[in-house]
Amino acid sequence: MPNPDAPLAVFRRAYFGPIDHYLAWHDGYEANTACLDVLSPAERTQAETELLTALRNRNADARALLGLGHLRSEEALPLLHYLMRQGFEAHYALTAIAQINPAGLNCTLLAEVLTTATNTTQLINVLVGLHESFTLPQVGASVARAVLRLFTHPDYLIRYHALNALRHLYHLPAPAPTASAVALRADTLFGLICRKRAPRAYRQAQQLFLDQVPTATLQLFPLSVGKAR
Repeated sequence: MPNPDAPLAVFRRAYFGPIDHYLAWHDGYEANTACLDVLSPAERTQAETELLTALRNRNADARALLGLGHLRSEEALPLLHYLMRQGFEAHYALTAIAQINPAGLNCTLLAEVLTTATNTTQLINVLVGLHESFTLPQVGASVARAVLRLFTHPDYLIRYHALNALRHLYHLPAPAPTASAVALRADTLFGLICRKRAPRAYRQAQQLFLDQVPTATLQLFPLSVGKAR
Protein backbone atom coordinates (compact mmCIF):
# COMPACT_ATOMS: atom_id res chain seq x y z
CA MET A 1 0.00 0.00 0.00
CA PRO A 2 1.48 3.41 -0.97
CA ASN A 3 2.71 5.52 1.92
CA PRO A 4 0.52 8.68 2.05
CA ASP A 5 3.32 10.48 3.88
CA ALA A 6 5.96 9.74 1.25
CA PRO A 7 7.44 12.98 -0.18
CA LEU A 8 6.04 12.45 -3.68
CA ALA A 9 2.60 11.62 -2.29
CA VAL A 10 2.61 14.83 -0.26
CA PHE A 11 3.71 16.76 -3.35
CA ARG A 12 0.88 15.29 -5.45
CA ARG A 13 -1.76 16.19 -2.88
CA ALA A 14 -0.37 19.72 -2.58
CA TYR A 15 -0.28 20.40 -6.32
CA PHE A 16 -3.02 18.22 -7.76
CA GLY A 17 -5.37 17.71 -4.83
CA PRO A 18 -8.79 19.36 -4.40
CA ILE A 19 -8.83 23.11 -3.93
CA ASP A 20 -11.45 25.85 -3.61
CA HIS A 21 -10.77 27.60 -6.89
CA TYR A 22 -13.03 30.53 -6.08
CA LEU A 23 -11.09 31.35 -2.92
CA ALA A 24 -7.81 30.80 -4.75
CA TRP A 25 -8.93 33.18 -7.50
CA HIS A 26 -10.14 35.73 -4.96
CA ASP A 27 -7.17 35.57 -2.56
CA GLY A 28 -4.45 34.35 -4.90
CA TYR A 29 -3.16 30.86 -5.52
CA GLU A 30 -0.53 29.57 -3.13
CA ALA A 31 1.85 26.64 -3.48
CA ASN A 32 3.34 24.41 -0.82
CA THR A 33 6.99 24.90 -1.69
CA ALA A 34 8.19 23.21 1.50
CA CYS A 35 7.14 19.82 0.16
CA LEU A 36 9.32 20.42 -2.90
CA ASP A 37 12.35 21.29 -0.81
CA VAL A 38 12.42 17.88 0.92
CA LEU A 39 12.40 15.88 -2.32
CA SER A 40 15.51 14.01 -3.37
CA PRO A 41 17.13 15.02 -6.69
CA ALA A 42 15.41 12.11 -8.46
CA GLU A 43 12.08 13.01 -6.86
CA ARG A 44 12.47 16.66 -7.86
CA THR A 45 12.95 15.54 -11.47
CA GLN A 46 9.84 13.38 -11.19
CA ALA A 47 7.83 16.25 -9.69
CA GLU A 48 8.98 18.60 -12.46
CA THR A 49 7.95 16.06 -15.11
CA GLU A 50 4.51 15.61 -13.55
CA LEU A 51 3.92 19.35 -13.31
CA LEU A 52 4.94 19.87 -16.94
CA THR A 53 2.80 16.99 -18.16
CA ALA A 54 -0.25 18.16 -16.22
CA LEU A 55 0.04 21.69 -17.61
CA ARG A 56 0.51 20.45 -21.16
CA ASN A 57 -2.63 18.38 -20.75
CA ARG A 58 -4.43 21.24 -18.96
CA ASN A 59 -4.96 19.02 -15.93
CA ALA A 60 -3.43 21.52 -13.50
CA ASP A 61 -4.02 24.99 -12.12
CA ALA A 62 -1.78 27.89 -11.10
CA ARG A 63 -0.19 25.83 -8.34
CA ALA A 64 1.70 23.93 -11.02
CA LEU A 65 3.11 27.17 -12.43
CA LEU A 66 4.28 28.25 -8.99
CA GLY A 67 5.81 24.83 -8.41
CA LEU A 68 7.80 24.98 -11.63
CA GLY A 69 8.99 28.44 -10.70
CA HIS A 70 10.18 27.22 -7.30
CA LEU A 71 11.94 24.29 -8.95
CA ARG A 72 13.70 26.71 -11.34
CA SER A 73 12.61 24.55 -14.26
CA GLU A 74 14.42 25.82 -17.36
CA GLU A 75 12.52 23.20 -19.37
CA ALA A 76 9.28 24.96 -18.43
CA LEU A 77 10.14 28.31 -20.05
CA PRO A 78 8.70 27.60 -23.54
CA LEU A 79 5.52 26.19 -22.00
CA LEU A 80 5.14 29.16 -19.65
CA HIS A 81 5.39 31.56 -22.58
CA TYR A 82 2.85 29.53 -24.52
CA LEU A 83 0.42 29.60 -21.59
CA MET A 84 0.88 33.36 -21.20
CA ARG A 85 0.11 33.83 -24.88
CA GLN A 86 -2.97 31.63 -24.58
CA GLY A 87 -4.16 33.56 -21.54
CA PHE A 88 -3.90 30.61 -19.12
CA GLU A 89 -2.98 32.03 -15.69
CA ALA A 90 -0.72 34.63 -17.33
CA HIS A 91 0.02 36.34 -14.01
CA TYR A 92 1.43 33.14 -12.52
CA ALA A 93 3.21 32.21 -15.74
CA LEU A 94 5.13 35.49 -15.58
CA THR A 95 5.82 34.96 -11.87
CA ALA A 96 7.30 31.56 -12.67
CA ILE A 97 9.42 32.90 -15.53
CA ALA A 98 10.86 35.54 -13.21
CA GLN A 99 11.68 32.89 -10.61
CA ILE A 100 13.34 30.59 -13.12
CA ASN A 101 15.34 33.16 -15.08
CA PRO A 102 14.19 36.74 -15.77
CA ALA A 103 16.63 36.86 -18.68
CA GLY A 104 14.64 34.01 -20.22
CA LEU A 105 11.61 36.26 -20.73
CA ASN A 106 10.69 36.63 -24.39
CA CYS A 107 10.13 40.38 -24.41
CA THR A 108 9.06 40.41 -28.05
CA LEU A 109 6.29 37.95 -27.28
CA LEU A 110 5.26 39.86 -24.17
CA ALA A 111 5.00 43.12 -26.13
CA GLU A 112 2.97 41.30 -28.79
CA VAL A 113 0.52 39.97 -26.20
CA LEU A 114 0.13 43.42 -24.67
CA THR A 115 -0.52 44.89 -28.12
CA THR A 116 -2.81 42.28 -29.66
CA ALA A 117 -4.66 40.50 -26.82
CA THR A 118 -8.37 41.28 -26.70
CA ASN A 119 -9.30 39.33 -23.57
CA THR A 120 -9.59 41.72 -20.63
CA THR A 121 -8.72 39.11 -18.01
CA GLN A 122 -5.61 38.05 -19.91
CA LEU A 123 -4.40 41.64 -20.23
CA ILE A 124 -4.99 42.35 -16.55
CA ASN A 125 -3.12 39.21 -15.54
CA VAL A 126 -0.19 40.08 -17.78
CA LEU A 127 -0.02 43.62 -16.39
CA VAL A 128 -0.20 42.37 -12.80
CA GLY A 129 2.53 39.79 -13.45
CA LEU A 130 4.68 42.44 -15.09
CA HIS A 131 4.16 44.79 -12.16
CA GLU A 132 4.95 42.19 -9.52
CA SER A 133 7.83 40.30 -11.08
CA PHE A 134 9.95 42.36 -13.48
CA THR A 135 12.04 45.50 -13.75
CA LEU A 136 12.43 47.89 -16.67
CA PRO A 137 15.92 46.63 -17.68
CA GLN A 138 14.53 43.09 -17.74
CA VAL A 139 11.60 43.87 -20.08
CA GLY A 140 12.96 46.76 -22.13
CA ALA A 141 11.42 49.74 -23.88
CA SER A 142 9.27 47.79 -26.35
CA VAL A 143 7.24 46.28 -23.51
CA ALA A 144 7.02 49.65 -21.75
CA ARG A 145 5.72 51.29 -24.92
CA ALA A 146 3.07 48.59 -25.27
CA VAL A 147 1.95 49.27 -21.70
CA LEU A 148 1.79 53.02 -22.31
CA ARG A 149 -0.51 52.44 -25.29
CA LEU A 150 -2.91 50.65 -22.94
CA PHE A 151 -3.57 53.97 -21.18
CA THR A 152 -6.11 54.53 -23.98
CA HIS A 153 -7.79 51.13 -23.67
CA PRO A 154 -11.60 51.41 -23.37
CA ASP A 155 -11.68 49.24 -20.24
CA TYR A 156 -10.94 51.15 -17.01
CA LEU A 157 -9.28 48.16 -15.30
CA ILE A 158 -6.82 47.80 -18.15
CA ARG A 159 -5.93 51.49 -17.92
CA TYR A 160 -5.58 51.24 -14.14
CA HIS A 161 -3.26 48.23 -14.20
CA ALA A 162 -1.26 49.69 -17.09
CA LEU A 163 -0.65 52.82 -15.04
CA ASN A 164 0.41 50.78 -12.02
CA ALA A 165 2.75 48.62 -14.09
CA LEU A 166 4.39 51.55 -15.86
CA ARG A 167 4.85 53.51 -12.65
CA HIS A 168 6.55 50.47 -11.16
CA LEU A 169 8.83 50.03 -14.16
CA TYR A 170 9.88 53.70 -14.26
CA HIS A 171 9.96 54.11 -10.47
CA LEU A 172 7.42 56.92 -10.43
CA PRO A 173 5.58 57.61 -7.15
CA ALA A 174 2.00 56.48 -6.74
CA PRO A 175 -0.54 56.65 -3.93
CA ALA A 176 -0.50 53.64 -1.61
CA PRO A 177 -3.31 51.08 -2.06
CA THR A 178 -4.72 52.33 1.25
CA ALA A 179 -4.51 56.00 0.26
CA SER A 180 -7.34 58.29 1.27
CA ALA A 181 -9.87 59.66 -1.16
CA VAL A 182 -8.14 63.04 -0.86
CA ALA A 183 -4.80 61.53 -1.92
CA LEU A 184 -6.40 59.76 -4.85
CA ARG A 185 -8.11 62.94 -6.02
CA ALA A 186 -4.73 64.67 -5.92
CA ASP A 187 -3.29 62.06 -8.28
CA THR A 188 -3.75 63.77 -11.64
CA LEU A 189 -2.72 60.75 -13.70
CA PHE A 190 -5.18 58.50 -11.91
CA GLY A 191 -7.90 61.10 -12.38
CA LEU A 192 -7.34 61.22 -16.13
CA ILE A 193 -7.53 57.47 -16.70
CA CYS A 194 -10.59 57.20 -14.43
CA ARG A 195 -12.77 59.25 -16.72
CA LYS A 196 -15.41 57.36 -18.66
CA ARG A 197 -15.23 57.37 -22.44
CA ALA A 198 -12.67 60.18 -22.49
CA PRO A 199 -9.98 59.32 -25.08
CA ARG A 200 -8.62 62.87 -24.97
CA ALA A 201 -8.02 62.54 -21.22
CA TYR A 202 -6.31 59.19 -21.76
CA ARG A 203 -3.94 60.74 -24.28
CA GLN A 204 -3.27 63.54 -21.81
CA ALA A 205 -2.39 60.87 -19.24
CA GLN A 206 0.13 59.38 -21.66
CA GLN A 207 1.80 62.75 -22.19
CA LEU A 208 1.76 63.56 -18.48
CA PHE A 209 3.45 60.26 -17.75
CA LEU A 210 6.14 61.05 -20.32
CA ASP A 211 6.65 64.46 -18.72
CA GLN A 212 7.20 62.84 -15.30
CA VAL A 213 9.91 60.41 -16.39
CA PRO A 214 13.47 61.74 -15.98
CA THR A 215 15.13 62.57 -19.29
CA ALA A 216 18.05 60.25 -18.60
CA THR A 217 15.68 57.32 -18.10
CA LEU A 218 13.80 58.11 -21.30
CA GLN A 219 17.08 58.15 -23.20
CA LEU A 220 17.80 54.61 -22.02
CA PHE A 221 14.23 53.33 -22.30
CA PRO A 222 12.39 55.62 -24.73
CA LEU A 223 8.63 55.93 -24.75
CA SER A 224 6.29 57.37 -27.33
CA VAL A 225 2.59 57.95 -27.54
CA GLY A 226 1.04 55.55 -30.02
CA LYS A 227 -2.38 55.39 -31.57
CA ALA A 228 -5.35 54.91 -29.29
CA ARG A 229 -6.96 51.49 -29.20
